[in-house]
Amino acid sequence: MRTTPPVMELAPVTERQRASRSWLLMYGVCCLITFLDGFDFQILSFAATYIRHDFDLTGTEIGTLGTVGLFGTMIGALIMGYLADRVGRRPTILASVVGFGAFMMAFAYADTYAHLFALRFVSGLFLGGVLPLTWALAAEYAPKRFRATGVAITMAGYTLGGAAGGPVSNWLVPEHGWRSVFVLGGACSLLAVVAVWFFVPESVKFLALRARPGSDERIARTLRRLQPGLAIEPGTRFTTGDPQQAAATRGFTPASLFRGPLAGITPLLWLVYLLSSALIYFMVFWTPMINERMGFSVSAAATIAAAASVAGAIGQLAISRFVDRKGAGTILWMPLFAVACMLTLGLGALAPVVYAGFVICAKMFVNGGHGGITSIAGTFYPTAIRANGAAWASSVAKIGAMIGPWLGGVLLDTGLGARGAFEVFAICPAVMVVLLIALGRAQRRLPADAEGALARETPDPADAEARPVPHR
Repeated sequence: MRTTPPVMELAPVTERQRASRSWLLMYGVCCLITFLDGFDFQILSFAATYIRHDFDLTGTEIGTLGTVGLFGTMIGALIMGYLADRVGRRPTILASVVGFGAFMMAFAYADTYAHLFALRFVSGLFLGGVLPLTWALAAEYAPKRFRATGVAITMAGYTLGGAAGGPVSNWLVPEHGWRSVFVLGGACSLLAVVAVWFFVPESVKFLALRARPGSDERIARTLRRLQPGLAIEPGTRFTTGDPQQAAATRGFTPASLFRGPLAGITPLLWLVYLLSSALIYFMVFWTPMINERMGFSVSAAATIAAAASVAGAIGQLAISRFVDRKGAGTILWMPLFAVACMLTLGLGALAPVVYAGFVICAKMFVNGGHGGITSIAGTFYPTAIRANGAAWASSVAKIGAMIGPWLGGVLLDTGLGARGAFEVFAICPAVMVVLLIALGRAQRRLPADAEGALARETPDPADAEARPVPHR
């Protein structure tokens, strides 16, 4: 008599998950690769002065290198997001890390401006894929009560990686030249591939969704490694437990991001992400130079920028716990406080210590809000289109990332100065507050079993075991 194999839903298993050693290692490696992504992307701003001198470039040409890199990340996020929903998160992350590591090293050996331009664009294609894919993977392995925090941890790695560019440049460039920092970043990225290979598994929800030959065995091996002691019967079949699983059979089109409740959520998410990116890239690009204009030395300006980035990472992690418990609407407190800080900076006539304190606080609230937004960027989308959802949100945000530095330069050149620029950019977080109120209300209206819905109270993991779903 033929027996029917048991069926296990993955959603309840994820909800009862505890932080095992392998689970923590996975998140640690995700944080490492986003750290390297942030370092490799933002190191150009620290090396720009030396590159400009070596190649006799104009300010416009240097700015164009930054812009073409951002354009590359915008295109790369869409390409890599599509591939991740087709072939898997893990192989696409591996390809992205290998790609940006190799082309970052190649950038160090460029001998013409055309080479710099082309290599910066191509490395951007791979850099753009890492963040949305790690967000998707982090979201799919985290229970709802920890989902925003898990994504925020990976985003904090990116922020700290960008901050590390200053100290590393100050350490290497005087002795070894600007090319050394690109060699270091590329070499570390390629070495990180080993850690990804051994410690970052494929998403079990993706494997269950695609149901390819051998998928159930891979899922069982992964779950046993991440959740030691989990009882899994031989021959068990796995399902996602996702009520939106049917979307996987239709294939992805951009219209998929606007079906059902997503019709209201996606536009709000894109708009708030775009404004946040315009604001944060204005701060990243112009604040060090504004600090110098305010009378700080180059080293003091770099110290303030590094302290502000660390404060921003703390803000990202802090707000994520509230997002997990209370929803997306709680992010609004970060841009609300950012408005106050930026308007204060716009008043001018501040003592140097007071000015530095407000810059650090502004960066903490700006980064905190940005981290909160990125932590939810992929959580509203079902597994079948999650990587695409995160990638499209990230790509739309890159439009703001390109506008922010450009608009900052325009404002500074028109005579408004640093104070006027801070006052104008205070509009961004003010509008974000309104959009986040609307997004929070849309989230509260989601059904309890929908992706992105607020976590409900769940039994203590110690008191529950993963139960197979009876086959019917």
